[in-house]
Amino acid sequence: MFAIVMAGGVGTRLWPLSRRRSPKQLLALTGDTSLLQQTVARVSGLLKQHDIFVITSQAHVRATQEQLPQLPADNVLGEPLARSTGVAAGLATVLARRESDEVALVLPADHYLADEEAFAAAMRQAITAAERGYLVTLGVVPKHAATGYGYIKVGERLHDAVPTALVDRFVEKPGADEAEAFLREGGYLWNAGIFVWRVYAFRQALERYQPELASALDKVAALNRTPGWMSDVRDLLEPIPAVQIDAGIAERAAGEGRVAVVPLDAGWSDIGSWSALLEALSSKSGDSLVASGEHLDRGSKRVLVHGGERLVVTVGLEDVIIVDTPDALLVCARDRAEEIKPVLDEIARKEGDRYL
Repeated sequence: MFAIVMAGGVGTRLWPLSRRRSPKQLLALTGDTSLLQQTVARVSGLLKQHDIFVITSQAHVRATQEQLPQLPADNVLGEPLARSTGVAAGLATVLARRESDEVALVLPADHYLADEEAFAAAMRQAITAAERGYLVTLGVVPKHAATGYGYIKVGERLHDAVPTALVDRFVEKPGADEAEAFLREGGYLWNAGIFVWRVYAFRQALERYQPELASALDKVAALNRTPGWMSDVRDLLEPIPAVQIDAGIAERAAGEGRVAVVPLDAGWSDIGSWSALLEALSSKSGDSLVASGEHLDRGSKRVLVHGGERLVVTVGLEDVIIVDTPDALLVCARDRAEEIKPVLDEIARKEGDRYL
């Protein structure tokens, strides 16, 4: 058994702290260690260190190795170009040279979990189902009618004694009314993007649903690993379109009864925005105002302040995000935190890469 931790994201919605040179998975946003370090520690309870692999962009290989000195250096895999989660998982499996009957845990590097024991228990259930040949995903028990996550419709249980069930279907991010309907109806889980499968089951799914990618990975596996060989890998993968595990593989496999889901109730968040970070940290601390750095407040509620050495004073604010860095200051309404990405496009047009 082995793990693939996918650490190739940029985290633009956590700008100005998350930048191209320091993406969110390398940042300590929810504690004293980075999200990546927390993820690796999370799976270390299930695996030995040499069985944990991290796939990241080639630009971040050294920084990732520095954050994870307990892993063999070769276990940090450099992805020559970004082609989404399906390609990353496939490439990492080939580069890791693992056996076809082994179980792989595939998970993002930038998630937060409040209850590590509940996560480990859910993963053990997922491993059991994966050993039977299913592609298995973890579905988060929803706490509210979220519109920022995809959903999983739960089907028939695999066994009465365990909550693991077949996936009836995957649902794209819903509108507010549809999300409310899901919550009222029950039987829906948030899609966490965490997967468990045997290598051969994933391989068969690639051959069936993404044959072009499967063929390219066969060619990668046949390459001689001589100096500079990653340029050949890049050439082989460049014509391949981005393939998400969810849309490109799991959704199709679910229609044929090949995907199972394990409910996860562990205080999960994907930390996809400053608003999500505020929610996660507020739940952790019990306070509606969360601040770091030098900060003084009078009467503010539901506010996140991420500062540094400069004193930040807040008075009577509600539902506001403030992020202070040496070269950029972000102040935005909490319910508009998702709009940071288009703002960055405008910054890029006016200032180039200076603030990215």
